[in-house]
Amino acid sequence: MERIFAANLDEIEEGAFLNKTLGGAKVLLTKVNGQICAVENRCPHLGLPLGKGKICDGAVTCPFHGSSFNLLTGDNIDWTNAFIGVPMPGWTHKLIALGKAPKALNTFKVECEGEQVFVNV
Repeated sequence: MERIFAANLDEIEEGAFLNKTLGGAKVLLTKVNGQICAVENRCPHLGLPLGKGKICDGAVTCPFHGSSFNLLTGDNIDWTNAFIGVPMPGWTHKLIALGKAPKALNTFKVECEGEQVFVNV
């Protein structure tokens, strides 16, 4: 793992993503209840970007297939319940999943030193 400077504290906002490429990894930074977190900008379902996903109650929802993930832990909360942001009936959820089992979102360790934020990628 490599510890890389990611941003200054004042650049990271609650409820919004700061999109960075750090050491070749595409990373999203945000604050959840004042705690800074860093996650991979890649939904584990099909690898599509999460940067335009909705943040609500400490979770991000994939804008493509509706999977949602806890931003602090990466835990999967819901798996493939929408198509291009449109909620779909329950019987379609397995079809949308394309046979893929629920997976957690990759997270990165965050360290703060003064006003600087570092991410281990």
